[in-house]
Amino acid sequence: MPAEDSIGLPELDWWHVAQSSVFVIIAALISFCMGTRLELSLIISGVRCVVQLTMMGYVLDDVLNSNNAGIVMLMTLVLILLGAYETTFNRAKKTFKGMFVTMLVILLVSNVFIAFLGSAFALKEKPFWSPPKFIPIVGMLLGNTMGSIAMATEQCLDNLSLNEPILETRLSFGATRFEAAKPLAIEAIRMSMLPVITQLSVMGLINIPGMMTGQIMAGTPMMEAVIYQQCIMFMIAASSALGVVMAVFSCLMVLIDKHHSLQSEKIQDKLPIIRMKTIIDLSQTVSSTIGPQACFSKCRRPGRRQEPAYEEVELR
Repeated sequence: MPAEDSIGLPELDWWHVAQSSVFVIIAALISFCMGTRLELSLIISGVRCVVQLTMMGYVLDDVLNSNNAGIVMLMTLVLILLGAYETTFNRAKKTFKGMFVTMLVILLVSNVFIAFLGSAFALKEKPFWSPPKFIPIVGMLLGNTMGSIAMATEQCLDNLSLNEPILETRLSFGATRFEAAKPLAIEAIRMSMLPVITQLSVMGLINIPGMMTGQIMAGTPMMEAVIYQQCIMFMIAASSALGVVMAVFSCLMVLIDKHHSLQSEKIQDKLPIIRMKTIIDLSQTVSSTIGPQACFSKCRRPGRRQEPAYEEVELR
């Protein structure tokens, strides 16, 4: 039986992490058998989760006890830099020149500004940069805002690419870049904000948030944890909305210049810094040649002839 800490929670160690990793392995095996080719992504993401959380645990242990505004701001900047890199090189399927700097500015403004307002006024923290509150708030805002911003950017770039003739026609008839792209921009904002709106609508009814659960397990009174979670959710909605609007506006500014001319050639496919093409191709080859056949060959009825997937047509 694991020992319990001062607040009654069981003390866990690395063996418990290894035990829980079985769930990821099971998911990877299911992916392998089904031929979805997600097993490598699942394993890599699991390893990243362990490594990143372990590093953060060692770093934040000193930062949260520092009570130094400079260290808190430096840690916030590091989180913003990592978030901009993840959004640009891992989450976005299409990019444009200077996208990393653009994402850095968007995340800095949308997250730090909302974190400051929420911590100073909504949560009444004095000082507002109190490490145990400010850094976790920035982390939660980043985790939710990054997905919305990446979706908005991808949706906007796709809309501009697919509707290039329509945009050029509108621009040739004298429409400004914002008038020509307004319907596409609105659609991109609507699509990227849907997950946040859904999360707000089911919060407390279907979804029990992890932060609220952690506070309750730590001994925080129920209603205090509820009020704190409500404030955090409104901050997440505000930072996501601000980041999404800034991302769509930035895409329009880059792809339609000040002379109201469409510059669709600036859209580029994602080029990750770290490439794993050989490993991914090997995983896909093994999965497609072994996985589905090994798992589903036993499910075929004996004696039943396998029908061809297509009919051969003789050319005369």
